[in-house]
Amino acid sequence: MSWWLTDVARAKAERTAIAQLSERDGWLSGISWRLGDDLHLIVDFDVQHGAETFGLSMIYPSTFPDTPPMVQPRDERRLSWHQYGPGGELCLEFRPDNWAPSITGAMMVESAHRLLSGERPGENEPGIVRSAHQASIGRETRGEFTRFILDDSAATVLAALPVDVPTAITVWDRLAKPTWVASLMSVGEEGILWAQNAPQPSHSSIANGFVIRTTRNVDRFRLSPKDFADVMPVEFPDLLAKLPKNPFDGFVLLGDENHWVALNLYPYEGKQSVFGYKIIVAPSVSGRLPAGYDSLAQKRIAIVGCGSVGSKIAGTLARSGVRNFTLVDDDVFFQANLVRNDLDAQAIGQHKVDALGARLQNLVANADISVRRIALGQQESAGSTESVMEELVQADLLVDATADPRAFNLVAAVARRHSKPMVWCQVFAGGIGGIIARVRPGFDPIPTEARSQIRAWCDSHNVPWIAATETDYGIERDNAQPLIADDADVSVIANHASRFILDFLTREQSVFPCSAYAIGLVAEWIFHAPFDTWPIDLRQEGDWGGAQELASSEELKELLTSLFPKVNA
Repeated sequence: MSWWLTDVARAKAERTAIAQLSERDGWLSGISWRLGDDLHLIVDFDVQHGAETFGLSMIYPSTFPDTPPMVQPRDERRLSWHQYGPGGELCLEFRPDNWAPSITGAMMVESAHRLLSGERPGENEPGIVRSAHQASIGRETRGEFTRFILDDSAATVLAALPVDVPTAITVWDRLAKPTWVASLMSVGEEGILWAQNAPQPSHSSIANGFVIRTTRNVDRFRLSPKDFADVMPVEFPDLLAKLPKNPFDGFVLLGDENHWVALNLYPYEGKQSVFGYKIIVAPSVSGRLPAGYDSLAQKRIAIVGCGSVGSKIAGTLARSGVRNFTLVDDDVFFQANLVRNDLDAQAIGQHKVDALGARLQNLVANADISVRRIALGQQESAGSTESVMEELVQADLLVDATADPRAFNLVAAVARRHSKPMVWCQVFAGGIGGIIARVRPGFDPIPTEARSQIRAWCDSHNVPWIAATETDYGIERDNAQPLIADDADVSVIANHASRFILDFLTREQSVFPCSAYAIGLVAEWIFHAPFDTWPIDLRQEGDWGGAQELASSEELKELLTSLFPKVNA
């Protein structure tokens, strides 16, 4: 519904203000009101400056006064450099980014006059109206369907290359309908001058090419890429000599400093064809992660259980900079898992560890991911279980995301015996909340004792512990709809567990005074309100592992003799 149908007083005030402006200022005339499509209120008016008269229309949107009117010429003329193309809307002082409902249509008309008169000053005066418009990357690329991503650090390296000397590059490119996207991966043979510190997207291909820093005018190739094939033998003979084949299939970058053109060369019917890419300089990634996170690239995290919780923890750690993972799970991903798991439909039918490993490769560069399709603690061969547990020893931190006591016991055994920190969590049935816990060698009880202390803490409240009724994050209630934990509930608990992990890996002094917390999401069980959090104090208990003394030679001899009596010990 259009605004003026419900706010007649404002519509009258708009009409009066524009009429008064016309009476006061001689440059405004020809005011005429009409209704446009969808009952949009429109006022036509003329603005006079010097010998010129500009016919304009102001269109009130249906959402006025919450959003600004649009002022544009009544014909297809380009009246200003601050205009969205010929016949398009004028970019005035009042825009969506600084709009307030108190601004009137009359003020928009005055702004249009200031713009048009400011760009047409008197004789020998500069006709420049400073732009307050800051075009976003998204707005600049809306109509560009071939895009070349250039890292800002790579642009610095390119600007320092010798002039007119072809230098090898590698590029990945992929079709992400409706857009072809390419990105510079390396500069120099084997990336000796620069290499991209970002993952190569799945389903992308790698192409070779060359970059030439040149002082020649390269804008002509932006407007007409095919011209490059015609002038290359004359203007870029060194490049032509370096091409392994002619016609060439690959990329060429041309330019200098911050002004570059990306061209994709490809053979077509035996001839060299070329099309251009819009170069987009990517913002710097520096400063987007807290101090101390650089060290995460050298850490290995073992995650046992790659379901709803484990997949979310893995994704958070990868985004934080962890590159080395050991993933353990034998489950297969199905459509039903989409409601809570961090994976998507591309993973259906795959083992969760394989699909999660592929996802992590798309999140962090140079990832080293070991996947083990084993259900730890279940009916697996002793050799397979032993192999997985030996691999867990290589991790810097262990995560149990199974909510399975059998798997917990095995992971806990590795943590205790080899003095490895361990984090685990549990989502309570029905999304009521959950518990997160960590144990640190030398600070906290061994994992099994910590679990017992947490259970005793829960029982001490003399309220039935709802976690015991958990079935696929659901809880049955008498004569009521069952409560089911949704993705948001699981994500809260998984993200808090991730904070425990990152805290241990990046800080010498933990910001968490306790090593276990019960986190409420609704007013159920012991929780008085959503986000009610209960710290759980854990006391040191049990002996962490460490180096054990080797038995004496006499003890070993006695053992071997008893085991192998027929062998002369």
